[in-house]
Amino acid sequence: MEQPTKQKSVHDADDDGRFSDLPDEIVHRILSFLRMRDLSRLSVVSRRRRELCISNPHLDLSNIDLINSDESSRSRFNSFVDRLISLRWMHRVKTQTFRLRWSFVGGDDEYRVATWLQHAVNMGVARINLELVLDLGKPFDLPHCVLGCNSLRQLKVDAGDGFVKLPSPYFAATNLQWLELRPVRIGCNVNIGELLSSFKSLKCLWLDKISGTKSMTFTSPSVVSLILSNYDDELCNISILQEKLQVLGISWSSKSGGKSLTISAPNLKRFYLGGSAVDYYNCMKDFPHLFNAEMGLLSFPTHQASSKHIFDKILHSIQRAKCLTINECFVEVLLEQGCLPFLFDNLEHLTVRRSSRGVQVLPLCSLLRGIIKLKHLTVSCLTRDFANVTNSMPSREFSFKMGYWESQDLMFTRQLKKVTMVLFDKEDEVELIKYLLKNAEELEVMEILYTSPVSSDLITEIRRYDQRG
Repeated sequence: MEQPTKQKSVHDADDDGRFSDLPDEIVHRILSFLRMRDLSRLSVVSRRRRELCISNPHLDLSNIDLINSDESSRSRFNSFVDRLISLRWMHRVKTQTFRLRWSFVGGDDEYRVATWLQHAVNMGVARINLELVLDLGKPFDLPHCVLGCNSLRQLKVDAGDGFVKLPSPYFAATNLQWLELRPVRIGCNVNIGELLSSFKSLKCLWLDKISGTKSMTFTSPSVVSLILSNYDDELCNISILQEKLQVLGISWSSKSGGKSLTISAPNLKRFYLGGSAVDYYNCMKDFPHLFNAEMGLLSFPTHQASSKHIFDKILHSIQRAKCLTINECFVEVLLEQGCLPFLFDNLEHLTVRRSSRGVQVLPLCSLLRGIIKLKHLTVSCLTRDFANVTNSMPSREFSFKMGYWESQDLMFTRQLKKVTMVLFDKEDEVELIKYLLKNAEELEVMEILYTSPVSSDLITEIRRYDQRG
């Protein structure tokens, strides 16, 4: 039987006026904003509206608003969904998008969801988005039919407090382009590298909260964007060997040591590294095309002689970046380890983010010494910490005033065009602002943000140094 159409007569009792005169695509778009309970009511209003509810190529199912309902209400709703999917199957309705937001409150929910997914696969689904509410630590076994679906282009699964379990690699879809799984547990019988290498068309891969494996190797020839996050101490080794990779994000939060990261991605353009610093870092090839790098490292080895060697390697791998975002605590560690100043001869945009008490003056100054072509500078706020000051005068007499900044002979001021500074403690930040206003001859914009009211006298003092007229 063919899928329902909107053919009707002017004398048809089901003619609903302007609503029925709209093209199916417009009506389906309108219906996508309705909750399932509202759709169930709409489907009994008229034959025409019933056909439209059945024929919508974008199927969005949710029982989230029924979590606190009684069992009878949930049962009636489940029966309606079963009937809707059966009618779609009967009329051979093609499914472009299947979105399921489902709370597992009944014993048969897992079987029911698997059945609905099978129907979507049989109807040539292109995009599947699952948002599941599971019990803490409960697995969701991704059905074999999903990864074996040749029509599937995009798959997103969020298992909430549970986790996604992958099937064996022999059912991998050959046309999948986007895969996003969170949290994901790799079974002992699943070779993640073998599974992913079977995705010949995969472009974007996002694996969140990975667990269940000690090592992962990514060698997919087609992936251009790879995002990985891990909060499990079991995972020790990550190897990324991908020629076409352009976007790489890794967040590795770990309490134990012995972590290693190997990267070979000669076409990388964007790189994020956050969480805990690794104990072994090997960049097998430079990133000559790197445009944007973000260093969000927050945790570092406390007693490790090779830390400087690791940090030097990280800096060399991002040396060609034009845009760099780095948090203040990593800058401090780089200075403590003797890694600064470091030559960033291609850097044009620098953002130093405050992650705790504020950006210390000495680490920031050491970072700026290695930058030549900087055009845009953003600093969240400055603070002074005399613990690292190596100066003959007592710390209470040490000053980061204008004379200090001018003595550093910073070369980046020659091309600087825009500065964004957040005032917090004011004194040291204002001194840097005055220095930049006086010495940055190409400066076009000085943006000052403040967390507390600023006196008119301070504003007047700052404006005295503005050389732009």
